Amino acid sequence: MLLWGLSSVASLYEAESDGRRVFRGVRPGPQWHRHGTFERKLFTLEAGELVRITVHKQRWRLQGTTRTCHSRPPEDLASVWFCSLFVATSLWGWLTGDEGLHRRAPVLDALEERPSPRTVQRWLARALVHADETATALRRAVIERSEPRPMESHVGGGLSPPHRRWGGSSAVSTLHSGLSLLYEGAQALDVHVSLLLAEARGRQHVRKTGWLI
Repeated sequence: MLLWGLSSVASLYEAESDGRRVFRGVRPGPQWHRHGTFERKLFTLEAGELVRITVHKQRWRLQGTTRTCHSRPPEDLASVWFCSLFVATSLWGWLTGDEGLHRRAPVLDALEERPSPRTVQRWLARALVHADETATALRRAVIERSEPRPMESHVGGGLSPPHRRWGGSSAVSTLHSGLSLLYEGAQALDVHVSLLLAEARGRQHVRKTGWLI
């Protein structure tokens, strides 16, 4: 499966005359006004290869105050230099493998050197906190893409459980099921994984609940 980051398959960014890619997002409210942009460097995937892109995010200021906020692209995770597709693929590869984190064969060559095993461990610890919300959002995204036919007509056979080395952690099983449904659903529905991730994240953004990590 060739994986493409969201910036490669969706019209997320406005192209400025100076070549900058700017994510405008949605104004937080009528009293918020544009207040410049700032740069964000992000590792993402293009045809399964690791690339680093530079995007600019819209900053907003509340009228009559010094309070500001900014618009975050759907693939941009707070405090992480990798896009959501890269993070999800790293976690999925570890949870579905049986060699262990330090001896695993990465699902993509691009994951051979980055991220480090220590980084993936940190991501998993954060992801388990939001496992229920993430899995629910991913399932709903796949269901909506499957309509009007039932999801099971596209993704059949059930999902295999994570390997025994994970013990009886329900959060691990939940996260594993959600991520497996994401990748199996994307292949069955012939849709980019990054698009399904963005649609799932959109649901969580509206509900203001946890997402991925």
